[in-house]
Amino acid sequence: MPPPRRRPLAGDPNATPSTSDSGMVKLLADILHHTAPPTWPSALAAPLLRRRLAPAHVSSVLALPASLRRPDLSRRFLLLLPPHLVSPVSVSLLALSFLSSSPSSSASSPHAASLILSLASSSPSASSSFSSLSHANSLAAFPPGAATAAATLLASSYLRLRRARDAAAVLRLSLSSGIAMKQYTASQILFSLVKIRQFALARDLFDEMLDSGVRVDEYVYTAGIRAYCEMRNLDGARGLVARMEGEGVKNSAVPYNVLMYGLCKNQRVHEALEVKNGMVARGVTADEVTYRTLVYGFCRMEELEMALEMTDDMLRLGFVPSDANCSFMLDELRKRGLVEEAFRLACQLGELGMVPNLFACNALIDKLCKDGRFAEAERIFKGMAERGLEPNEVTYAILIHSLCKRGMMDCALSMLNRMREKEVRLTVYPYNSLINGYCQQDDVDRARGFLSEMAQKGLTPSAASYSPLIAGLCRKGDLSGAMELHKEMVRNGVAGNVYSFTSLINGFCKDRNMEEADRLFGKMIASSIIPNEVTFNVMIEGYCRMGNVRKAFQLFDQMVDRGLSPDNYTYRSLISVLCLTFGALKAKEFVEDLENNRTVLNNFSLTALMHGFCKEGRLTETYHVWSEMALRGVKLDLISFTVIVYAALKQRDKEKICMLFREMKQKNVKPDNVFHTCMIDVHSKEANMVQALNCWDKMIVDGCSPNVVTYTVLINNLCKSGYLSSAEILCKEMLGRRLLPNSFTYNCFLDYLATDGELEKAKVLYSAMVEGSLANLVTFNTLIKGFCKVGKIQEAVDLMCKITESGFIPDCISYSTIISELCKMGDTNKAFELWNEMLYKGVKPDIVAYNILIRWCNIHGEFNKGLGIYNDMVKNGVQPNWDTYRALFIGASLMTRKGETLLLAT
Repeated sequence: MPPPRRRPLAGDPNATPSTSDSGMVKLLADILHHTAPPTWPSALAAPLLRRRLAPAHVSSVLALPASLRRPDLSRRFLLLLPPHLVSPVSVSLLALSFLSSSPSSSASSPHAASLILSLASSSPSASSSFSSLSHANSLAAFPPGAATAAATLLASSYLRLRRARDAAAVLRLSLSSGIAMKQYTASQILFSLVKIRQFALARDLFDEMLDSGVRVDEYVYTAGIRAYCEMRNLDGARGLVARMEGEGVKNSAVPYNVLMYGLCKNQRVHEALEVKNGMVARGVTADEVTYRTLVYGFCRMEELEMALEMTDDMLRLGFVPSDANCSFMLDELRKRGLVEEAFRLACQLGELGMVPNLFACNALIDKLCKDGRFAEAERIFKGMAERGLEPNEVTYAILIHSLCKRGMMDCALSMLNRMREKEVRLTVYPYNSLINGYCQQDDVDRARGFLSEMAQKGLTPSAASYSPLIAGLCRKGDLSGAMELHKEMVRNGVAGNVYSFTSLINGFCKDRNMEEADRLFGKMIASSIIPNEVTFNVMIEGYCRMGNVRKAFQLFDQMVDRGLSPDNYTYRSLISVLCLTFGALKAKEFVEDLENNRTVLNNFSLTALMHGFCKEGRLTETYHVWSEMALRGVKLDLISFTVIVYAALKQRDKEKICMLFREMKQKNVKPDNVFHTCMIDVHSKEANMVQALNCWDKMIVDGCSPNVVTYTVLINNLCKSGYLSSAEILCKEMLGRRLLPNSFTYNCFLDYLATDGELEKAKVLYSAMVEGSLANLVTFNTLIKGFCKVGKIQEAVDLMCKITESGFIPDCISYSTIISELCKMGDTNKAFELWNEMLYKGVKPDIVAYNILIRWCNIHGEFNKGLGIYNDMVKNGVQPNWDTYRALFIGASLMTRKGETLLLAT
């Protein structure tokens, strides 16, 4: 007995209504075709109808011949129904109805496209939407073209939705169902697949089209050839062209061009030339793309002569090569020294309307300037007039920029004046170049004059106008002027850039004002200006100068986390601060960690380590680093030699010194003033004045004249050795050679007098220095030290108060010198008053200041105060050193005797 027939469910959109449901279909049909549209909402709202109405009823009504004849009426009816009653089959039926209606109805195709786009958007997959269309097509007798049009619209809808794979699925289902799709849409599907790099899918789909027996036109063949070329099946692509020709498909140059491009891209340009010749022999006319493709191929193979020959053929036919090909040919001609030929080609291209002649000339001049071939650029510039070309604002901007970069400011200014004389339009670019050029020469006032001139001429300055000025003012130490200019930028609506912020941060770091540098760094990030490696290096170096190892390494970690690459400038700063705070052995551990991570350190970083060992007197380790550098082939520069020679001199290793001097000569490393000054310094510090003066003579023989620093170094060591009269003679010799002693020179004499207790003479010299504007903070601190040494604490405090009257602010050394003396005298209360004043005025203690207070607190038995100072130090990011721990050990020992315990914060 056969199984009972399944009763269709009312909610099944693909179900055919049973006899019992035919009444519902008839009722709906009566409403649609026999009542006025204004009455439809009330009729559909009837409770009996609303409860029993299902999607299958709606699709059955739409499949009725009366409904098919009036798709506009059916669409209006469908819009009134709740969404859950409108099934994909109903949408498909209505779309097919529109496509089957009279071609004279202009509204039919847009409505069908809109309905099928809705179907594609709402269906879970391409197969389900195609299934709905197929089922709808089977419910009524639609014309043969309706299914083709519907499948084509469905595929096009998926392409509009950027769902190329779903469009490909529709094409594949159409082929298997025997429904033909329009050729143009099929080709668009294949090209879309190629665009999203689905080359294999495009090729397979094309092969299926060929296998299905569907007649393929030029567009589809072109898409197939492109897919084969992208899969690097170039022989298969050539086979497709042969098949296309054999089938007699009417075609243009397009499929051949696609094949030629594939061959050229894979460096088979001569085969591409064969394809072009075969195409022409078949009566197909080569177009501009054909020639551009071949020129591209020859350029890619660096066959300049063939590229130029093909370009000549193009130019005779009135075609022009692409910008990229022109750039290559002009550049190759220039590289071979054929500048005139390059100029001729540029002008020839310009005459054909590819680019203006002037544009071509400017591009050529710019390229020559960037490559340092200035004479050739000038020759092109002068030859422009002979060809009837008048240089424009771009030409002058290129030349002025080049002259400024070379420091030829007078010539650049003459060029600007020439612009004015010829009434060439002025832009911000030449002004920016001049501002940058004068700032590089530290002539900031002249540069500011050009900024003012820009404003007078109605030109709006850019960040490139302000940034060099800010950098120049920071280099001169005029931080207030730099900040004022930065504020002016903000007022004028000019956003700062990495360069302007980094220049300001660098200025404050060098001024040891890390609080302001950190504020600017934070503002920079808040302004969405991303710091680069230079910004981080400047900040890291700033904190390293302050001895704040923790903050320096925090920034180092941030730098790496942001994906930036630390370089040897970064490592040099970190190695130097580790040497300064924890010792060279700790720095050596850091270097070993870097090298284990395959970081390549150069002479900058390794010389910093070598210098650290040298300063600690670890001369064996210093030589070891030097040997490692030589063994690895690290370039040994003058700074490296200066450090190692200094170490050898301290060790009095004459054999090593002679060997190093020979090596310097072999490597053609010529000593400079700094090198000779270091040699004089090391000998004079050891009171070996004879040898120091021999070095002085050698310096002159080597063509290096002693400068103010050299004289000051020798004067300083003479003063420290007690040879004041000799130092005075050297100072007079300085004046005789028209070298003016500076603050450092006079401070040497002041230090001698203050240390020797000759405070009256020291005060006279101090007054003269103040009057001559030669006093600096070191001057004040030196005299404070002198007063403290003889116990005149009040005079030292009074002098510190007077510092501000001379425009200076007492620093950590000023305070810590007096605090140390007060502690020695046992007056820790007064010392803490001064310490609190220092903190209140914003002066940040350094490691030396902390160690002084911790040590004396422990000596005087004030352990809790000493521990509090230690905890503050750690909290403020100042790393303890050996002196700190020695001071704490004193306290720990004394507390142990009393039965107490010292707890340290970490």
